[in-house]
Amino acid sequence: MEGFVAKNDLLAALVKQAKAHRGRVPVFRIEQPSVEESVKQAWALATRIWPQFGDCKFRPEIQGVVLTQMRLPDDGHVRVFHPSGAITGLMRPKGARKPLARDERRANRKPLVDLAHRMASAISKLHAGPDDELRFESQWEMKGQAVALKGKKGPVSLFEVLGAFRRYLHGLPVLGRASVHVGVGGDSQVTRWGIDWRRVRLAPFAETEVVTPEEGAKRVLNDLWWRRPERPFTLQDFEPKSFTLGYLSLSRRRAQFVMQPVWVTVLAPSGVTTMGHVIAVPAAPQAFEPIDRPLPAVQR
Repeated sequence: MEGFVAKNDLLAALVKQAKAHRGRVPVFRIEQPSVEESVKQAWALATRIWPQFGDCKFRPEIQGVVLTQMRLPDDGHVRVFHPSGAITGLMRPKGARKPLARDERRANRKPLVDLAHRMASAISKLHAGPDDELRFESQWEMKGQAVALKGKKGPVSLFEVLGAFRRYLHGLPVLGRASVHVGVGGDSQVTRWGIDWRRVRLAPFAETEVVTPEEGAKRVLNDLWWRRPERPFTLQDFEPKSFTLGYLSLSRRRAQFVMQPVWVTVLAPSGVTTMGHVIAVPAAPQAFEPIDRPLPAVQR
């Protein structure tokens, strides 16, 4: 496999797309708050976003090692994922709530987007350290259209605008789920939000060399071959959309103890291949902690 990888056109395409490469990067230990601290932080954040619940006494509806859920009025909830410290909030819009715009072509999105940016900034400030930065990444929208029995279609209505924001630690992106997301719905109210922000200790405990983009690309192709060993793949099978050096935040249901550098690529299917892949491989000569298999949930 190594001999083939050395001549693979997909490897060359990955190396060409490499971004943010550095010779050395710091490695951080991740703080592990207790379940009680996480739940209190989540409720404080929820009442800051939705002040109308400030006088309510929160009561966990579901409480366990992995997840605590607090029920809100109107079929809403706040969830805390203890292995990661991630928090999500959802206020389900009522069926009768008016959309942001009956015709999305006439919607004034600027105040909605501005609100999402302000709320994302407020959410991140409660978690960010001196080496952290939040940057806007993408925006998407929830729309709907009515269709009559005879097939006549109404205008496309705009129901929700959502923004995703990416955390940068020491100048490198923390890849994985969106670091912060905010949704704005009917009556310009925040309908959903979330933060996936593993806090790190201020001082790094180590500094590591970073393997070259070519070595990182070889690791990616070896990982791809391990997942799909039927044959080596080339540009006829996958188109690399990105190949970036950064840190990695694992699934919010997985414990993580180290923020270490990784190479991450997004491979889109092309040709006869129908399944794409997102692959992360260690960017240090030796991984500080496994990233390719689940770690046990933290017992606190």
